[in-house]
Amino acid sequence: MSESDFDDTQAYFAAIAESYDRLQPVVAGPGYQAGLDFVLKLVPHDEGEAFTAVELGCGTASLTAAILDRFPNARAVAVDSEPAMLEVARRKLARFGQRVEIRDDDAARCKLPACDLVLSAFMFHHIAPEHVAGTMQRIVGALATGGCLILLDTMQAGPRWSQRVGAQSRRLYEDHVAAAIAGDRATQEEIDARWAFKRRMKAAGKDVEYRHCAEDILRAMQVSGFSEAGLVWRLFAHTLLMAFVGQ
Repeated sequence: MSESDFDDTQAYFAAIAESYDRLQPVVAGPGYQAGLDFVLKLVPHDEGEAFTAVELGCGTASLTAAILDRFPNARAVAVDSEPAMLEVARRKLARFGQRVEIRDDDAARCKLPACDLVLSAFMFHHIAPEHVAGTMQRIVGALATGGCLILLDTMQAGPRWSQRVGAQSRRLYEDHVAAAIAGDRATQEEIDARWAFKRRMKAAGKDVEYRHCAEDILRAMQVSGFSEAGLVWRLFAHTLLMAFVGQ
């Protein structure tokens, strides 16, 4: 049975969970992995420092694992609500023992534990605009003074792109996919199946995504109590925002 045969979100994630880490960096384009790599460089803690990080919408928890590998005295809480993804995450994070907690919960609505760092990678596009401010308020309430939110997602920013700029984005994506196929990291059939399923889910109203404007997210950060917020990295639509609480 191919991935495109599945008709509901849970069944689809169950089908793709094992191949997610391999295929998602290909399907999502060159900004996906580049953004995740840059998140690690932005973590405002020294390598030996002890701190607590929370990842909202952790998926297979690759980012949480990378944080715990790079910062050996850090602890983490990884939150997601997709059972198949969490199963992969549990296996991946088992080696960290008591340093990590996995929570099966709705990342957009759950109560956050007290922490020093909140990470969100490609989760916010599932949050409706009217719920963004509330989510930001919960994050501010969980963060310690001086705490930080690092948010990576696809967003609009500034003036709309021209047709020529959009063409460059598509060219970069096509080159990225072609290189992955040539390097045996994915097949065209796998990529086509992913996109076909996504189109079907959207047509059925089961895959709701919101293309937020970075400026709107930044305003929500400031209104919700962050003392400083800014756009710190961007590759076409892939956008990385950073915000701090207090001093």
